Amino acid sequence: MLLMNIFIRYAATSAACVVIATVVTNANATSIAGHRAFYEMRMGTIDDNAPVQSVSGRSAFVLEKECSGWRSAEDYMIEFGSAEGRVDRILSHFESWESANGDQYSFDIAEKSSFQEDKDFGGYAELKADGGAATFLLEPDDSVVLPENTYFPMQHVRTIIEMAGDGEKILSASVFTGAEPDDALMTTNTIIGGWRGVESEIDLGALDVDGFWPVQVAYFKPTATAVEPEYEIQFWLQPNGVVRQYEIDYGDFSIIAQLVNIETIDAPQCQ
Repeated sequence: MLLMNIFIRYAATSAACVVIATVVTNANATSIAGHRAFYEMRMGTIDDNAPVQSVSGRSAFVLEKECSGWRSAEDYMIEFGSAEGRVDRILSHFESWESANGDQYSFDIAEKSSFQEDKDFGGYAELKADGGAATFLLEPDDSVVLPENTYFPMQHVRTIIEMAGDGEKILSASVFTGAEPDDALMTTNTIIGGWRGVESEIDLGALDVDGFWPVQVAYFKPTATAVEPEYEIQFWLQPNGVVRQYEIDYGDFSIIAQLVNIETIDAPQCQ
């Protein structure tokens, strides 16, 4: 189960981007800032019969501007406790690159856990006007057709920020996040809340913009007929792409990730 990586490849994180020049200082700007962010994870809501009864972990996320696009990377460790007292652990590294205009994307995943086989694979995808395709470097190789108007993660986040700055509230889109073939392409419904002028609980330094938009994204399999999503992510998104907090809701339990430290990464000098 990929947790924060779901948000990072969607977002934000995620997550939670695009071409960056400077850190923004008002709620209507849309430049996204390179940064290194550290999160602490804990249990959010929980049902009595949920398979997971406790959660703890931490994550380090990097979003870095390159001259031709964006590189993101995340390393996390998370532990899950069951009602029977069993504790399982996941160690994960996820890295991706997205072109500045959002038409190319590549990713690599390495994951170890105490309850399933290790994962170590990558892939790449390309979009054109009428859609595209993603190839997964597995044994054997696999591929997924991408419908017209599919978003890669950075482009999706930029669109959300632009819509939020214009006061728009709803976005429906297909998003290719990079994961195992059955989970990499999702249909999403996004609801953007109104601007909240709330100071951060930690020192954000030059990345502080004195507020955020609350954003909720529901993820569905493209062939799904059920009303309930596979999962939902709620996050506090600043105009510069910084996510102060996010919560992944799986229905019977949720995981909250709280930003605890952040550093600015300068953009390169490109010709």
